[in-house]
Amino acid sequence: DKHGRQGESLTLTVPVGTVVSYKSQIGGDSLIADLDQSGQSVVVAKGGKGGRGNARFATSTNQAPQTAEEGTEGEENAIILELKLIADVGVIGYPNVGKSTLLAAVSAAKPRIASYPFTTLEPVLGMVEVGRQSFILAEIPGLIEGAHLGKGLGHDFLRHIVRTRVLIHLLDGGSPSPAEDMTQVNTELSLFDSALAKKPQLVAVNKVDLPQVKARREELEESFKAIGTPVFSVSAVSGEGIPELMAAAAKILQSAPRPEPTKRKKIFRPQPRP
Repeated sequence: DKHGRQGESLTLTVPVGTVVSYKSQIGGDSLIADLDQSGQSVVVAKGGKGGRGNARFATSTNQAPQTAEEGTEGEENAIILELKLIADVGVIGYPNVGKSTLLAAVSAAKPRIASYPFTTLEPVLGMVEVGRQSFILAEIPGLIEGAHLGKGLGHDFLRHIVRTRVLIHLLDGGSPSPAEDMTQVNTELSLFDSALAKKPQLVAVNKVDLPQVKARREELEESFKAIGTPVFSVSAVSGEGIPELMAAAAKILQSAPRPEPTKRKKIFRPQPRP
């Protein structure tokens, strides 16, 4: 009597926030699961069914047959694992506006900081404490015009904003028109996912410690007032206005809705003819 050994399950450990999809050969990937909580699991391919052992072939005249049956092969699927970071607050804006400096100033995170665009190529997380409240702040790499089409790694950056609850829109006070910069980035958010443009957003003009920005501070604040947008004037270097900005983010978080997990779509698979 032969008893084949059961095959062991293969388990892949992935970070919380991983979206699992089947890779379609005809286009349009099919969602399997959105693993947005610790401890969740999903089966992406089932093992084959074991074959019949020689005992199943025993007869009255052949009590020890030398015949056995092979099992069926297991499923083979191509899957896509896409990580969407889970953070409470996301810092967005054009490249080189001071997002890394802001994150380093308010948390223990140590992002790479340099005076050229696209220093940050992947989101960086930090824990911020405001009084007795704490939240996770994510620096989203710089967005540029055409990001919703994938320009400048736009898709890789934008997908991490989906799970945030509040956005801090950081603007360069030295830009010719920070208000226009804000409008352009918000347009990219909306074109990528209309829900992103509806997230609670705080607007902050950075680099007010620089003489040329300090000289036009009143002008900048008036330009945002004219379009009905409250603005924080801050300096990530000197710390001016940063405590007020973080306190405002913490307050909004108390009532900001939590993002819903990605909805699973019904998957249709061709079935063999009987």
